Amino acid sequence: MSDDDVPAEPNRPSWSTGRGAVLTVALIVGISPFATDMYIPALPAIARDLGATTAEVQLSLTAFLVAFAVGQIVIGPISDGRGRRRILLGGTVLFALASLACAVAPDAATLVVARVAQGLGGAAGSVAARAMVGDSTTGVARSRLFATPAAINAGGPVVAPLVGGVVLSVSSWRATVVGLAGRGAALPWAAARRLPEALVGPEPGAGSLLASLRRMGSLLAMPRFRWYLVTGCAATIGFFSYIATSSFVFQQQYGFGEGLYTLVFASNASCMIASTLLFRRLVGRFAEDHLFTVGLVTCTVGSALVLAGALTGVGPALIWPALALVTAGWGWVIPGSITLTQALGHRAPGTAAALAGGLQFGLGGAATPLAGALGGTAVVMGALMLGFIAAGLAVQVWASSRGGTPAT
Repeated sequence: MSDDDVPAEPNRPSWSTGRGAVLTVALIVGISPFATDMYIPALPAIARDLGATTAEVQLSLTAFLVAFAVGQIVIGPISDGRGRRRILLGGTVLFALASLACAVAPDAATLVVARVAQGLGGAAGSVAARAMVGDSTTGVARSRLFATPAAINAGGPVVAPLVGGVVLSVSSWRATVVGLAGRGAALPWAAARRLPEALVGPEPGAGSLLASLRRMGSLLAMPRFRWYLVTGCAATIGFFSYIATSSFVFQQQYGFGEGLYTLVFASNASCMIASTLLFRRLVGRFAEDHLFTVGLVTCTVGSALVLAGALTGVGPALIWPALALVTAGWGWVIPGSITLTQALGHRAPGTAAALAGGLQFGLGGAATPLAGALGGTAVVMGALMLGFIAAGLAVQVWASSRGGTPAT
């Protein structure tokens, strides 16, 4: 695809990529992991407290993820025309207020509505923050900078469930959501200090709906970009089957307490931290496309072992380490997907971030009730993980074999 087929590249700003700015971006992009992983250990407690079914409580998780996805798809292209900073600040404020609404929800329906608002606020902050990185860097430096927040955010699945588990041991699930509100309240202040506007000289009319749709169409017209989206969406649905179902599998099917399940989730996520840090070191030595494929292979093998552990009756003795293998592979899939789509979409980074993040989280979130509807067992979890992640791997291998130009 020629350069004429994508929107003109904005002027590069002199945007700080110092530690304070990178950490702030990482915390804002990490809104979603915290809003899901700190919440997951409390799902059974929420169901009991609100008198809701498993599927109804999982719907509150789905509501956040779908709102987070739709928000990115709508807001990302707008940020390419109107700038990042105001969108980022407004989104983080909305996230904090919606978190407080979740904490006082009297029933499942109110909780779902509040989670929708929470997802929209998180989406605005996250997509604008990722676009700031795309505005400011190129090449290997951009890949490593994207990998740095990914490595920091990989700590979210470790810290968040641990914090959630501790809070649950001394208080109710509502206190965990109050903690999210406190985290959200600190983000606008940090962003106002550390993150100046990164989009310099947007074209007149670039923020219109027509211009936004044109940018989206230009990116979707790129075959390799489309295949990266398909691969990422399929793999994300598989991974979210683990996110949404594992608490019920370990606590209800295998009898783990909240504290022990938190240890399972945190230890698995520790593997993602290590693998994401390794990805950052390997970027530049190996093509991101190859690292992305290796990550998908690792996730597929781990998913097959999860299913084997469930079918053979071995149970947690195999499923726990198998999930660690999946999360280790995911530590390459996430930064690989981000860097590849952002590299191809570097002339409209907000739109690229919106399509990749929005579609992946949207489809992943929409599929979260599927495992519960099918019974929420270890076999169901393993089968969905393997089916979707293997499908993503197949698409990636097929697209690579066609000789499409990978992002660099």
